[in-house]
Amino acid sequence: MQEECCIRDVFYIAGYDPRGYRHYYSIFKRNLALQNDILSYDYHLSKSQISADKYPFWEISTPKTKITYTFLSWNDIVKKNWSNKIKDALLDCLFVFKIYIITGFFIKFGKESFYQLITGLYPFFYVLFCVIFTLFCALGSFFYLTKHFHIIFGFVACALILVSLTQLAFRLGKKLAIFWIARICVFSAKWEGYRETLLKDRTSAFSEKIFQQLKKNQNAEHYELLLIAHSVGTILSVCVLAEVIKKCEAAGLDYTKLKILTLGECIPLVSFHKNAISFKKDLEFVAQKKIIWYDFTSIIDGACFPQVDFLKTSGIKAKFTPKYLSAKFHTLYQPREYKGIKRDKYKAHFLYLFATQIKGRYDFFDFVIGSAMLENKIK
Repeated sequence: MQEECCIRDVFYIAGYDPRGYRHYYSIFKRNLALQNDILSYDYHLSKSQISADKYPFWEISTPKTKITYTFLSWNDIVKKNWSNKIKDALLDCLFVFKIYIITGFFIKFGKESFYQLITGLYPFFYVLFCVIFTLFCALGSFFYLTKHFHIIFGFVACALILVSLTQLAFRLGKKLAIFWIARICVFSAKWEGYRETLLKDRTSAFSEKIFQQLKKNQNAEHYELLLIAHSVGTILSVCVLAEVIKKCEAAGLDYTKLKILTLGECIPLVSFHKNAISFKKDLEFVAQKKIIWYDFTSIIDGACFPQVDFLKTSGIKAKFTPKYLSAKFHTLYQPREYKGIKRDKYKAHFLYLFATQIKGRYDFFDFVIGSAMLENKIK
């Protein structure tokens, strides 16, 4: 008897990244091809397309599966809230100092995740060091040249050093993703306000899109819908998930085919804030429902909270908790390759979306295109 074909909708929410669906499609295409050395699927990947309702998507098919992978774009919002200038980066770091350091708020993060604490403090101390070093060099040259030559040479050298070292520090900071980290901390601290302004329409649109797919496939067999989110996208996914469930309950629809996969989550960046009232309500609402939810993190990912129970630590009353799992990247790569990955913190944060060298429990591409249901793939 021929095995039934599995139909799967995948909805992906990226993190705080100004890059759009084309970038993520190229990552998916390249790494699927690499991962297939292990999976050995006879697959076909379509080109990225735009649906009639303006959502980017691509399709993957195998003899046993048909997948529609929809990219839920919010990078335009990120672009509008990106630090493109030195002034913006400095203001972000000052905000981090004001909200996280002066208040002692960083201690709460440190108790739950030492890795997140280091990552969060990194931008501020980087800027502090750069300011002190730049002033030392600039003033040092001014006094030296004024004393031994002429005050004009001192002023010129001081100005040149201030400008050149500031530009150098800014470019290096961008390359090391330091200002990206600071911007995430700022954006997360202001999430409650953004939830009702910048993110309100997008959250509603995302939830409606998912709801309609669940409604369309209500009676379909061998069907599942995966909501996958990465990094800051996991925060947004909580708001979207809450609205989807509310829509389903209002319409009397079964949502057991909806399954959640969060990767490199940083939910406490919002839920730890006292003013995140509506977000905590969404999180607590979701925590009362029995859903399939797997949360993968890694200690080499400095931008996540590895295996932290974000419901318990956020004071959320829950009837269920997600399954908190380690991606165990050290088991998925050859020792030499893994050593290089550990040094590249930026790559480590996106590693959840990349091909592996060894088959293990965590296999992003098997989750997406494999024939078994998600809960049967993760033991």
